[in-house]
Amino acid sequence: MSSMPIFLLNLDSAPHRLAAMKERLDALGLAFERFPAVAGKLLSEDELEAVAPAHLWEGRRRRNPGEIGCFLSHRAILETIVARNLPLACILEDDVRLSPDFAAILDAARHLPPQVDVLKLEIAFPRAKIPFIEISAFAGRDLVFLPSGGWPGAAAYIVTQRGAKALIARMPVMIASNDRQAFDPPAKDLAIFHLFPLPAVQEGESEMDRAPNPPKAPKPHRSLARMLHDALGKAVRSVNKRAAQLRFQMSLLGARKALLGRRTRKRADLVRI
Repeated sequence: MSSMPIFLLNLDSAPHRLAAMKERLDALGLAFERFPAVAGKLLSEDELEAVAPAHLWEGRRRRNPGEIGCFLSHRAILETIVARNLPLACILEDDVRLSPDFAAILDAARHLPPQVDVLKLEIAFPRAKIPFIEISAFAGRDLVFLPSGGWPGAAAYIVTQRGAKALIARMPVMIASNDRQAFDPPAKDLAIFHLFPLPAVQEGESEMDRAPNPPKAPKPHRSLARMLHDALGKAVRSVNKRAAQLRFQMSLLGARKALLGRRTRKRADLVRI
Protein backbone atom coordinates (compact mmCIF):
# COMPACT_ATOMS: atom_id res chain seq x y z
CA MET A 1 0.00 0.00 0.00
CA SER A 2 1.05 3.65 0.20
CA SER A 3 4.68 4.50 0.91
CA MET A 4 4.09 8.23 0.54
CA PRO A 5 5.64 10.20 3.42
CA ILE A 6 2.98 11.55 5.80
CA PHE A 7 3.77 14.51 8.04
CA LEU A 8 1.45 15.02 11.00
CA LEU A 9 1.46 18.50 12.52
CA ASN A 10 1.00 18.34 16.28
CA LEU A 11 1.61 20.73 19.16
CA ASP A 12 3.63 19.48 22.12
CA SER A 13 0.70 20.61 24.27
CA ALA A 14 -1.77 18.32 22.45
CA PRO A 15 -0.68 14.70 23.09
CA HIS A 16 -4.35 13.64 23.13
CA ARG A 17 -4.67 14.67 19.49
CA LEU A 18 -1.51 12.80 18.58
CA ALA A 19 -2.87 9.66 20.24
CA ALA A 20 -6.18 9.95 18.38
CA MET A 21 -4.49 10.45 15.00
CA LYS A 22 -2.05 7.59 15.64
CA GLU A 23 -5.00 5.29 16.28
CA ARG A 24 -6.70 6.40 13.05
CA LEU A 25 -3.59 6.11 10.90
CA ASP A 26 -2.57 2.78 12.45
CA ALA A 27 -6.04 1.42 11.63
CA LEU A 28 -5.44 2.38 7.99
CA GLY A 29 -1.97 0.82 7.99
CA LEU A 30 -0.30 4.20 7.45
CA ALA A 31 3.03 5.19 8.97
CA PHE A 32 3.63 8.86 9.68
CA GLU A 33 6.21 11.28 10.98
CA ARG A 34 5.14 13.62 13.75
CA PHE A 35 6.19 17.17 12.96
CA PRO A 36 6.21 19.49 16.00
CA ALA A 37 3.97 22.47 15.34
CA VAL A 38 4.99 25.99 16.32
CA ALA A 39 3.07 27.36 19.30
CA GLY A 40 2.40 30.93 18.24
CA LYS A 41 1.40 31.97 21.75
CA LEU A 42 4.99 31.35 22.88
CA LEU A 43 6.46 33.79 20.35
CA SER A 44 7.42 37.29 21.43
CA GLU A 45 5.76 40.32 19.90
CA ASP A 46 8.95 41.04 17.95
CA GLU A 47 8.98 37.49 16.58
CA LEU A 48 5.31 37.74 15.59
CA GLU A 49 5.93 41.06 13.85
CA ALA A 50 8.91 39.64 11.95
CA VAL A 51 6.78 36.80 10.57
CA ALA A 52 3.56 38.77 10.00
CA PRO A 53 4.31 42.49 9.66
CA ALA A 54 1.24 44.46 10.69
CA HIS A 55 1.59 46.96 7.83
CA LEU A 56 1.42 44.16 5.23
CA TRP A 57 -1.56 42.33 6.71
CA GLU A 58 -4.38 41.74 4.21
CA GLY A 59 -6.43 39.26 6.19
CA ARG A 60 -10.10 39.88 6.83
CA ARG A 61 -9.61 39.30 10.55
CA ARG A 62 -6.79 40.61 12.66
CA ARG A 63 -3.86 38.22 12.83
CA ASN A 64 -3.50 36.13 15.96
CA PRO A 65 -0.51 34.22 17.37
CA GLY A 66 -2.15 30.84 16.74
CA GLU A 67 -2.54 31.53 13.02
CA ILE A 68 1.07 32.72 12.83
CA GLY A 69 2.20 29.48 14.46
CA CYS A 70 0.15 27.53 11.91
CA PHE A 71 1.79 29.47 9.06
CA LEU A 72 5.29 28.76 10.42
CA SER A 73 4.47 25.09 10.93
CA HIS A 74 3.27 24.51 7.37
CA ARG A 75 6.17 26.48 5.93
CA ALA A 76 8.64 24.40 7.95
CA ILE A 77 7.15 21.15 6.63
CA LEU A 78 7.35 22.43 3.05
CA GLU A 79 10.99 23.38 3.60
CA THR A 80 11.63 19.87 4.94
CA ILE A 81 10.04 18.31 1.86
CA VAL A 82 12.31 20.40 -0.36
CA ALA A 83 15.42 19.74 1.75
CA ARG A 84 14.83 15.97 1.64
CA ASN A 85 14.08 16.15 -2.08
CA LEU A 86 10.84 14.19 -1.62
CA PRO A 87 8.90 13.79 -4.88
CA LEU A 88 5.66 14.29 -2.97
CA ALA A 89 4.26 14.06 0.55
CA CYS A 90 1.00 14.25 2.47
CA ILE A 91 0.54 16.91 5.15
CA LEU A 92 -2.08 16.39 7.86
CA GLU A 93 -3.14 18.46 10.84
CA ASP A 94 -3.98 16.53 13.98
CA ASP A 95 -7.76 16.93 13.94
CA VAL A 96 -8.96 15.28 10.73
CA ARG A 97 -11.21 12.31 10.11
CA LEU A 98 -10.09 10.15 7.21
CA SER A 99 -12.13 8.01 4.85
CA PRO A 100 -11.66 4.22 4.89
CA ASP A 101 -10.06 4.38 1.44
CA PHE A 102 -7.54 7.06 2.44
CA ALA A 103 -4.58 4.68 2.12
CA ALA A 104 -5.70 3.67 -1.37
CA ILE A 105 -5.98 7.35 -2.33
CA LEU A 106 -2.41 8.01 -1.19
CA ASP A 107 -1.26 4.94 -3.09
CA ALA A 108 -2.94 6.19 -6.28
CA ALA A 109 -1.56 9.68 -5.71
CA ARG A 110 1.99 8.40 -6.19
CA HIS A 111 1.09 8.63 -9.87
CA LEU A 112 -0.59 12.03 -10.02
CA PRO A 113 -1.15 13.68 -13.41
CA PRO A 114 2.00 15.71 -14.18
CA GLN A 115 0.22 19.07 -14.07
CA VAL A 116 -0.85 18.63 -10.42
CA ASP A 117 1.30 20.51 -7.89
CA VAL A 118 -1.10 20.35 -4.93
CA LEU A 119 -4.00 17.97 -4.36
CA LYS A 120 -6.36 19.24 -1.66
CA LEU A 121 -8.03 16.45 0.32
CA GLU A 122 -9.92 18.73 2.71
CA ILE A 123 -11.42 22.19 2.56
CA ALA A 124 -12.88 24.66 5.00
CA PHE A 125 -16.65 25.17 4.78
CA PRO A 126 -17.26 21.82 3.00
CA ARG A 127 -21.03 22.30 3.11
CA ALA A 128 -20.80 25.25 0.73
CA LYS A 129 -21.96 24.64 -2.83
CA ILE A 130 -18.74 24.99 -4.78
CA PRO A 131 -18.47 25.44 -8.56
CA PHE A 132 -15.86 23.18 -10.11
CA ILE A 133 -14.76 21.63 -13.40
CA GLU A 134 -14.44 17.85 -13.47
CA ILE A 135 -11.09 16.76 -14.90
CA SER A 136 -11.10 12.98 -14.58
CA ALA A 137 -11.93 10.06 -12.33
CA PHE A 138 -9.23 9.44 -9.73
CA ALA A 139 -9.01 6.71 -7.08
CA GLY A 140 -12.76 6.16 -7.11
CA ARG A 141 -13.46 9.88 -6.79
CA ASP A 142 -13.26 12.93 -9.05
CA LEU A 143 -10.21 15.07 -9.69
CA VAL A 144 -11.62 18.58 -10.00
CA PHE A 145 -10.42 22.12 -10.63
CA LEU A 146 -11.98 25.14 -8.95
CA PRO A 147 -12.23 28.17 -11.27
CA SER A 148 -12.34 30.43 -8.22
CA GLY A 149 -8.89 29.28 -7.10
CA GLY A 150 -7.77 27.04 -4.27
CA TRP A 151 -10.49 26.76 -1.63
CA PRO A 152 -9.40 27.60 1.96
CA GLY A 153 -8.36 24.74 4.18
CA ALA A 154 -4.96 23.23 4.99
CA ALA A 155 -5.76 20.26 7.24
CA ALA A 156 -5.02 17.59 4.60
CA TYR A 157 -3.24 17.94 1.27
CA ILE A 158 -0.68 16.27 -0.96
CA VAL A 159 2.12 18.40 -2.36
CA THR A 160 4.78 17.63 -4.94
CA GLN A 161 8.39 18.82 -4.80
CA ARG A 162 7.59 21.49 -7.39
CA GLY A 163 4.47 22.48 -5.47
CA ALA A 164 6.39 22.77 -2.19
CA LYS A 165 8.90 25.13 -3.80
CA ALA A 166 6.11 27.25 -5.28
CA LEU A 167 4.27 27.43 -1.95
CA ILE A 168 7.44 28.46 -0.10
CA ALA A 169 7.92 31.24 -2.63
CA ARG A 170 4.44 32.51 -1.69
CA MET A 171 5.28 32.53 2.01
CA PRO A 172 8.28 34.80 2.71
CA VAL A 173 6.17 36.57 5.33
CA MET A 174 2.59 36.11 6.46
CA ILE A 175 0.09 38.57 5.00
CA ALA A 176 -3.16 36.59 5.39
CA SER A 177 -4.36 33.36 6.98
CA ASN A 178 -2.13 30.44 6.03
CA ASP A 179 -4.58 28.60 3.79
CA ARG A 180 -5.69 31.71 1.89
CA GLN A 181 -2.15 32.93 1.35
CA ALA A 182 -0.91 29.52 0.24
CA PHE A 183 -3.78 28.31 -1.91
CA ASP A 184 -5.99 31.20 -2.99
CA PRO A 185 -4.02 33.68 -5.17
CA PRO A 186 -3.75 32.45 -8.77
CA ALA A 187 -0.25 31.80 -10.02
CA LYS A 188 1.12 30.29 -13.19
CA ASP A 189 3.60 28.21 -11.21
CA LEU A 190 1.16 26.44 -8.87
CA ALA A 191 -1.59 24.10 -10.12
CA ILE A 192 -4.02 23.27 -7.31
CA PHE A 193 -6.57 20.50 -7.74
CA HIS A 194 -9.13 19.03 -5.35
CA LEU A 195 -10.49 15.54 -4.79
CA PHE A 196 -14.29 15.32 -4.49
CA PRO A 197 -15.96 13.86 -2.54
CA LEU A 198 -13.51 14.88 0.15
CA PRO A 199 -11.59 12.02 1.77
CA ALA A 200 -10.73 14.09 4.86
CA VAL A 201 -12.73 16.42 7.09
CA GLN A 202 -11.41 18.67 9.83
CA GLU A 203 -13.25 17.98 13.06
CA GLY A 204 -13.02 21.46 14.47
CA GLU A 205 -10.77 24.42 14.98
CA SER A 206 -7.12 23.47 15.10
CA GLU A 207 -5.46 24.06 18.45
CA MET A 208 -2.73 25.89 16.55
CA ASP A 209 -5.33 28.58 15.78
CA ARG A 210 -6.81 28.85 19.25
CA ALA A 211 -4.85 31.78 20.63
CA PRO A 212 -7.28 34.67 21.13
CA ASN A 213 -7.31 37.52 18.69
CA PRO A 214 -5.72 40.72 19.99
CA PRO A 215 -8.10 43.63 20.56
CA LYS A 216 -8.99 45.49 17.40
CA ALA A 217 -7.34 48.83 16.88
CA PRO A 218 -9.61 51.74 15.96
CA LYS A 219 -9.83 52.33 12.22
CA PRO A 220 -8.00 55.47 11.12
CA HIS A 221 -10.10 58.24 9.60
CA ARG A 222 -9.98 58.28 5.81
CA SER A 223 -10.84 61.20 3.59
CA LEU A 224 -13.35 60.79 0.75
CA ALA A 225 -10.50 61.00 -1.76
CA ARG A 226 -8.66 58.24 0.07
CA MET A 227 -11.75 56.02 0.17
CA LEU A 228 -12.30 56.48 -3.58
CA HIS A 229 -8.63 55.74 -4.25
CA ASP A 230 -8.79 52.56 -2.14
CA ALA A 231 -12.04 51.43 -3.79
CA LEU A 232 -10.58 51.92 -7.27
CA GLY A 233 -7.43 50.06 -6.31
CA LYS A 234 -9.50 47.16 -4.97
CA ALA A 235 -11.52 46.99 -8.20
CA VAL A 236 -8.37 46.99 -10.34
CA ARG A 237 -6.82 44.23 -8.22
CA SER A 238 -10.01 42.18 -8.55
CA VAL A 239 -10.01 42.50 -12.36
CA ASN A 240 -6.32 41.66 -12.55
CA LYS A 241 -6.82 38.63 -10.31
CA ARG A 242 -9.68 37.32 -12.44
CA ALA A 243 -7.67 37.85 -15.64
CA ALA A 244 -4.70 36.01 -14.13
CA GLN A 245 -6.97 33.15 -13.07
CA LEU A 246 -8.43 32.84 -16.56
CA ARG A 247 -5.02 32.90 -18.26
CA PHE A 248 -3.75 30.24 -15.90
CA GLN A 249 -6.81 28.04 -16.35
CA MET A 250 -6.49 28.20 -20.14
CA SER A 251 -2.81 27.25 -19.97
CA LEU A 252 -3.57 24.39 -17.57
CA LEU A 253 -6.84 22.97 -18.90
CA GLY A 254 -6.92 24.25 -22.46
CA ALA A 255 -8.99 27.20 -23.65
CA ARG A 256 -12.08 25.14 -24.48
CA LYS A 257 -12.42 23.50 -21.08
CA ALA A 258 -11.43 26.64 -19.17
CA LEU A 259 -13.95 28.82 -21.00
CA LEU A 260 -16.71 26.37 -21.92
CA GLY A 261 -16.19 23.41 -19.61
CA ARG A 262 -19.29 22.38 -17.69
CA ARG A 263 -19.37 23.88 -14.21
CA THR A 264 -20.82 21.63 -11.56
CA ARG A 265 -21.99 23.20 -8.33
CA LYS A 266 -22.59 20.96 -5.36
CA ARG A 267 -21.47 20.36 -1.82
CA ALA A 268 -18.04 18.85 -1.41
CA ASP A 269 -18.68 17.12 1.91
CA LEU A 270 -20.33 14.01 0.49
CA VAL A 271 -17.51 12.18 2.19
CA ARG A 272 -17.25 8.42 2.38
CA ILE A 273 -16.24 8.28 6.02
